[in-house]
Amino acid sequence: MQIKQLIVVEGKTDTAKLKKIFGSQIETIETNGLNVNSDLLNILEKINNTRGIIIFTDPDGPGQKIREQINLGLSQEVINAFISRPDNWTKEKIGIAEADEMQIKTALSASIIFSKVGLESITWEDYIKHDFYLASNRKIIASYFNWSSKINSKTLFKWLNWSGQTVEDINKILK
Repeated sequence: MQIKQLIVVEGKTDTAKLKKIFGSQIETIETNGLNVNSDLLNILEKINNTRGIIIFTDPDGPGQKIREQINLGLSQEVINAFISRPDNWTKEKIGIAEADEMQIKTALSASIIFSKVGLESITWEDYIKHDFYLASNRKIIASYFNWSSKINSKTLFKWLNWSGQTVEDINKILK
C-alpha cells in the first residue's frame, strides 16, 4: 500500500506507528494534541491543494475535535480515515498508536472524502423523518463508517452530508 498524501496525526507515537508499518517514505504532520491553529491550517491548506492530506486522528473526543477543526478550516475536500474500535478493545487508550497493522491499513484503504462544497445530500427534514438521529440508528451508521459510536446527531448529520451520503445510502446501511 503506497500513500502519496500527507497524513495528519495527533502525536509522535502515531507517526512512529505509521513509519513502523509503512517505512520512512510515509510523511506525517502532528497536531500535538488539540493545538490546531491558523498557522497549522495554512500549512495544511497548501499541502492539501498540491498533494492532498488524510486526517487520521484517534477515535476519541479530542481526535474528533481535531478532525472537525481541520475539516472546517480547509476550503477544499479532505480525505478522512477512521480507525475502528473493536467491541473487544480493553485498552484504556484508543488510537492510532495502539491499533494493530491490519486496523491501520483497513482504515486508510477505507478513507472517505469530506467535502463542504455543494448541496446537502440529506436535508435536516429527511434526517429527522427517517429517524437517523435515533441513538440506535446513529450507532449503526457510525459503526459502518468506523466513526465514534458516541457521535452526536448534529455531527452525524454534518458528516453524512460532507461524505455525500443520501437517504437511500443510509437506509441500505440500516437494513
